Amino acid sequence: MGVAFFPRDGSDIHQLLRAAELALNSARTAGGCTHKFFDPALQAAAEHRRRLEDDLRAAVAARELQLAFQPIIDLQTGQVAGAEALLRWPHPQRGFVPPDIFVPLAEEIGLIGAIGLVVLDGACHHAALWRHHGLDIHVSVNVSARQIPDDLPPVVVLDILNRHGLPPEALVFEITEGVLMSSVTVAQSWIESLRAAGVRIYLDDFGTGYSSLSYLKRFPLDTVKIDKSFIRDLHADKSDYALVDAIITMARSLGLHVVAEGIEDAQQLEVLRKMGCGYGQGYYFARPIAAPDFAAMVLRINNGKLGASPEDELA
Repeated sequence: MGVAFFPRDGSDIHQLLRAAELALNSARTAGGCTHKFFDPALQAAAEHRRRLEDDLRAAVAARELQLAFQPIIDLQTGQVAGAEALLRWPHPQRGFVPPDIFVPLAEEIGLIGAIGLVVLDGACHHAALWRHHGLDIHVSVNVSARQIPDDLPPVVVLDILNRHGLPPEALVFEITEGVLMSSVTVAQSWIESLRAAGVRIYLDDFGTGYSSLSYLKRFPLDTVKIDKSFIRDLHADKSDYALVDAIITMARSLGLHVVAEGIEDAQQLEVLRKMGCGYGQGYYFARPIAAPDFAAMVLRINNGKLGASPEDELA
């Protein structure tokens, strides 16, 4: 229930209904089995969201969203194996808006399909350029449950790959359990179609959900990405160590590759190497970087210069 009072919260029926509606939405957010009174802060938050929605629509129309890329490293060789495409929104007044703010908003207002195609096309464009210059690496793109299957059908994916002259193995889709849970049958059909064409599928944020083990058996996945929350205290927390070791052992027994996310220091890297983890990414190797600078960063990493900036290299 949402409650608004006359005349404090509105001087006419329209203002009162709007105030009650905002209070009702607050009650729903709190779990539903409660009531909330209107608070002026709710109105301010609604106005903030409306402006953010308008700004996001304008940014998408003007192609102001940008791609950054973070390398995925082969932990045994130290060489760059791939790149994860990450979306950035440089807002002219707000600065960089975090993805955990604008991506859910894009899903709610129906923009995620259009944004997803722009990201896929841009990622493939840059992957083709890197390969043209001798960097034989793949690019991975995150996929939302809202994109499957209608906003990202396999035929469109393959058309984009063909347009950029890329083989299917150059592309990876990273999905979370939310994608698999949205509709098991639909997700399974979508994954099987892409896998049959040669596109690889990674299960992202592994270990943070409720049914990850059943997904490994049920869906034709290639790789699991261990969530960074398990890597953070890997060398200090026995529980995290045991969990990560178990995930790596289990994945290898199932013929799956493993990527450890959030590697930030040499200790974590050494522990993961000893466990037999195949791949990793994180600030220890490099932060996400704009596409024009990515190729140079790959060369520096492949030459053993972790974390070096373009300015450091020139100096």
